[in-house]
Amino acid sequence: MVECALTLKEGAEVKISPKQLLIVSVLFIFLARTGLAQAITEPGRVGQIKVTMAKIRSGKTVEAKTSAAEHLSTLARTLSNKEVTDELVADITSLLDSPDDSVRYWVAMALGNIGVAAKSAVPKLLGMLPTADCFDGAITSASGIRYALFKMGVKQPPRPTDCHPIAG
Repeated sequence: MVECALTLKEGAEVKISPKQLLIVSVLFIFLARTGLAQAITEPGRVGQIKVTMAKIRSGKTVEAKTSAAEHLSTLARTLSNKEVTDELVADITSLLDSPDDSVRYWVAMALGNIGVAAKSAVPKLLGMLPTADCFDGAITSASGIRYALFKMGVKQPPRPTDCHPIAG
């Protein structure tokens, strides 16, 4: 049987079969393409947030994406100002482009849980609000957006009076 040798960062050598090498290679390519490679090597809450964002992007169902977005909101509550970077806020803000209103709701809640440190998301949130305010439903992204704006100290615009209900 042919064996391949991998030399690890620490200098240790591991012998594996060609089949195992193929599996490791495919896994590495998957992790690199989904952004999980960087996320799982980052320590702490920021790493958890990046893994959760990858789940939102790659979820197969609306329910899976929504569940991950809800988890993101919970994780965002635990971040310190030191952990919040412009890049992290931009990555989270990009999730507001989801076609699913339930995901947008939880992403807005996550930004609100970050608070003033996520203020760079304000233009995007304000831009979404007029349409979100007209969504039909008990809980829509509009309430998450208004929560985020409140937590960021932004004066909220009035709700539109000329809405024709839109399915969220």
